[in-house]
Amino acid sequence: MVPASPTLSPLRRMIATALAEPAMLHEWPPLLRSVWEEEKRDSVAGELGFLLKLGFALAVAASASDALIAPSVTLAALALRIAILLPLTLLGLRLVRQLRLGEAKALITVNMTIFGAIAMWVAAHGSADDMVRYSMSTVVTLLIGLLILPFTVAEKIRAALIFCLGTWAATLYPAAFPVIIVSQHIVACITAGIGGVLLARRTWRLESREFLYGLQQRFDREELEETNALLRELSESDPLTGLANRRNLERMFERQMAQAANDSLALLMIDIDHFKAFNDKHGHQAGDRCLMEVARLLERKLLACGGHVARFGGEEFVAFFRECDLRDGPSMAEDIRMALAALPIATGQKRPSTITASIGVARSRGKDDMGDLIARADEALYRAKNRGRNRVERAYEPVRQTTA
Repeated sequence: MVPASPTLSPLRRMIATALAEPAMLHEWPPLLRSVWEEEKRDSVAGELGFLLKLGFALAVAASASDALIAPSVTLAALALRIAILLPLTLLGLRLVRQLRLGEAKALITVNMTIFGAIAMWVAAHGSADDMVRYSMSTVVTLLIGLLILPFTVAEKIRAALIFCLGTWAATLYPAAFPVIIVSQHIVACITAGIGGVLLARRTWRLESREFLYGLQQRFDREELEETNALLRELSESDPLTGLANRRNLERMFERQMAQAANDSLALLMIDIDHFKAFNDKHGHQAGDRCLMEVARLLERKLLACGGHVARFGGEEFVAFFRECDLRDGPSMAEDIRMALAALPIATGQKRPSTITASIGVARSRGKDDMGDLIARADEALYRAKNRGRNRVERAYEPVRQTTA
C-alpha cells in the first residue's frame, strides 16, 4: 500500500536514490522497505504456502528412491519425514495464513535442511556411488531452493548456511561417509551456495529495479490524475453533468444580483435522497445516469424562468432565479420536488427506478451574498432531511438591524 500524500515527496526521493545507487533490501530506508514488503506480502504468502505443500509431497515421494538404494531403512526414513516434516509443514501453513512470513520462511529453511539431512542418512546405508548420487541431489535441492524461494538475498544466504551445515553434519553422524565423499559434498555445497547467492543477487537487482520503476510510474499517474482533477475543478463546467460548477455559478450569481437590483432572488439547495443506497443497489453507472437525468430536468426547469443551476458536489445541486408574481422560491422548489419524484431512472432492470429529493429554499432582496444564501438554504435542507426527506423547507429570514 502506497503511503498517503504527505509522504510521497520523501518516498520519491528514496526511489530516485535507490535507482541511482543500487543497494540490497536491508540497506533501503525503512519507509521504502515497508512499501516493498507490503506490495510483496500477498504474492510471497502464496508462494510460501505452495512451496510448503510441494516440499512435503516431494519428501514423501523420495521414499521410492530410498526403496531402491537402502530398503532396510526406507520405512524408517518415511516415518521420520512424516513425523518431523508434517507437523512443521502444517505449522508453516498456519503461519502463512497469519501472514507471519518471517517465521514461515525460517520454518521452510528448517524443513529443507531436515529433508537433506534425512537423505544423507539414507545414503549412508548404500554404496559409495549411492552416497555420491544423494550428495549431488541435496546440492541440487540447495541450488533450486536458492533460485525459487521468495526470500531476500540475506535470507537466502542464511538458508544456504543452515542447509550446508545440516547436511554436512549428516555425513558424519550417525553413519559416517568416507572422507573423500564428505570433502566432495562440502565443495559442491559451497560451489552451489555461492552460485545460487550470486544468481539471487542478480535476480534481486532486476526485480527491485522493476518494482522501483513501477512505483515511480504509479506516482506519476497519481500526480497526473491530481493535476487533471484540479484542471476540471478550475474549469467552467462539471465533467459528468455538463452543468456549471460552483466557480461558474458564483460568477453568474454576481451578474444576476447586479441586474436584479431590488428584485427578490431565490436560491435552492437540492439533495437527492439516499443516493448512496441507490448507487450501492444499482451500481455506479446507474448512479451517474441518475445524476445526469436530474441535471437535465433541473436545467429545463430553471432555464424556463431565466434561472441557473449548478452541480454543487456529489448528489447535491444549487439553483437560483429571480422571483416573480407567478413563480416564487417555495412554489418552484415544490414543482421541482414533484418532477424529480416522477422522473424515471433507467437502471438496466425491467422497470425504471425512481428517486426523491429534499430541498432547502432561501430568499433575498439583493442584501445577501451567495455564501449567506447558501448557508441559509443548507440549513433549510438539513431540516428537510431531518423531517423525513422528500420535502421542501424554507430558510428562516435573517434578522435585519435597523438604524434609528
